[in-house]
Amino acid sequence: MRTSDSDFLRHQLSEAVWAQWTTLGVLGATPMRESRCIDPEALVWLTFARDVADARLIDAARDWLALNKHLVSVHRLRNIFGDDRTSLEPVMAALRGNPDRPKPRFKTAAKAQAPDPMVPANLAMRLRLLMDAGVRSEVVRYLITRRGHGEDAQAVADAAMFAKRNVNDTLLSLVRARVVAESWAGNRRVFSLDQERWCAFIDLELASIPGYMPWIKLFVASTAILEWLEADERATETRYLRASGARSLVTGIQPNLTASGVDGPVPGPLAEAFLVPFDALVARVADTVVPQIDVEAHAV
Repeated sequence: MRTSDSDFLRHQLSEAVWAQWTTLGVLGATPMRESRCIDPEALVWLTFARDVADARLIDAARDWLALNKHLVSVHRLRNIFGDDRTSLEPVMAALRGNPDRPKPRFKTAAKAQAPDPMVPANLAMRLRLLMDAGVRSEVVRYLITRRGHGEDAQAVADAAMFAKRNVNDTLLSLVRARVVAESWAGNRRVFSLDQERWCAFIDLELASIPGYMPWIKLFVASTAILEWLEADERATETRYLRASGARSLVTGIQPNLTASGVDGPVPGPLAEAFLVPFDALVARVADTVVPQIDVEAHAV
């Protein structure tokens, strides 16, 4: 892949949003299904705040939001969208049941349905049906998908996208209920849960626990790269200046890449040669974003 080619990354992001939405219940013929644990609010952000979803999917996503509003956390949406109120407004309109589009004159086919909570990647849906779409279900989702690793309150809060104080109070209440364990790692108070016990409770095979992915961090990093690539295609800069721009980009998104498990080049003084490892980084990000084809997934 060359730094002037953004088509592949855009295609992978488009495949990713379709795969995750169809896993959640949007009707579509894509053979792709996500196997990692889906973060609904991160997916909504990618769909409505970044130009990677086609109009048909955006329309179907609005229907899904209107149908499944009880499974969406408005608090998390506001935290993830931040100051981008323009992109958030159509989401809120859909959740209110009045998406900003004309009503059809005739009855049209459904575009979305309720998510299947028994699909492992829809673990968030299963926990929200059990505990509602609040801080408690997000804390449990993070701890159970971290596969037994002890995490401190700050790490859980960063993943759950709720205030640390609220997360800490929730963790302590779960400890008092004896469904989450606490311990000390040096001077850090860490929390974990018994996966087997929780899997028995929510009727999930231990081997079926979906893998954790910090989707919002990966989506922020991947769309930042996409925007840079597409701007680079329109630029007439020298290779040296392009390499300098790529190096600045990687420096800015490195924490999100690291959190997503994507190893990036060290933004050192490589001059034009930096474009070579940068191309490899773009390919790794694209491969991380898109799911593998699930041959057992049912065609909708």
